[in-house]
Amino acid sequence: MNKDKEQIDQILTKWLTNAASNEELELLKAWACQSEENLELMETFQKVWREKNPEPILVNVDEKSNEIWEKAMLSGSRKKLNWQRILKYAAAIVILISSTIWLYYSSQNFSNEPETAVSVSPIYILKENIAGQKTKIFLPDGSVVYLNSNSKLKYSSNFSGDERRVYMKGEAYFEVAKDSLKPFVVESDQVETVALGTAFNVNSFDANEIRISLTEGSVRINQKQNEDNATILSPGKELVVNTETQTFSELSFNQEDVIGWKEGKLVFRQATLDEVSSSLERWYGVEIQIRGRVPKNWKVTTVYENETLKNVLTDLQYSKKFAYEINNSNVVITF
Repeated sequence: MNKDKEQIDQILTKWLTNAASNEELELLKAWACQSEENLELMETFQKVWREKNPEPILVNVDEKSNEIWEKAMLSGSRKKLNWQRILKYAAAIVILISSTIWLYYSSQNFSNEPETAVSVSPIYILKENIAGQKTKIFLPDGSVVYLNSNSKLKYSSNFSGDERRVYMKGEAYFEVAKDSLKPFVVESDQVETVALGTAFNVNSFDANEIRISLTEGSVRINQKQNEDNATILSPGKELVVNTETQTFSELSFNQEDVIGWKEGKLVFRQATLDEVSSSLERWYGVEIQIRGRVPKNWKVTTVYENETLKNVLTDLQYSKKFAYEINNSNVVITF
């Protein structure tokens, strides 16, 4: 394959995954106009990739990749095209999207008229961690997100527009790349955290509250339904938002308590048995059952760093006097 064809191969793949630049789109348009075969090849790939629904929908990547192959082979019975190239492109698409768990995409329109400009709709990526899993995510703008267990993060593949907006459930720590012209917005439930270049933690595990803890820079926190109710945080401060009463409380916080999780630290400060059990379930991906009579005022203060579940339970067992049994992902604690 010559150099020109290799370049078109790369641009076609970028176009289908919404990663092509304006200059590359112009080159693709010119290539499509060169021959009927080129245009048919481009249209076939678009039809294989898109869905009829014009609204973004959630797609399982494994199912989508299989569907690409099936639709391409079905189309082959009606058109005589270069299927060796088509299957190669389909494989390239699967490789490009395999690093994400889920992919948001929209249907696209391409006319048979050679003069029509090529356009694509924004792609949204959803990262989801199951219990026991933590990930480090690099966003398109250079920002870094540490996503905790049982948490989700949705973001645009290219941050087009006048802001960098992400959607989060669970807990995540953000190290935001500076861009004074394009604010970075974290939306969690009905609360928005706006930053230009800073580092902060957002925790929404509790159904009744959201905690935003600032370690560097400055952020503005406001309610989506009432932007007049806004608070500016300074480093070392956190805002606790009661989602039921829609009230704000500003507090100081200990960094190890709040963001120790991203360094592998499991931190408990006067934690109840319910709080410890919930944390262990998220951290290790297990289900814990409590049996017997739990002592009154059961609380624990300690820090575990990169420890196994067995080591944690054994340590707690000595001071809190209980027995435990681990059976795969099921744990029974007996008092």
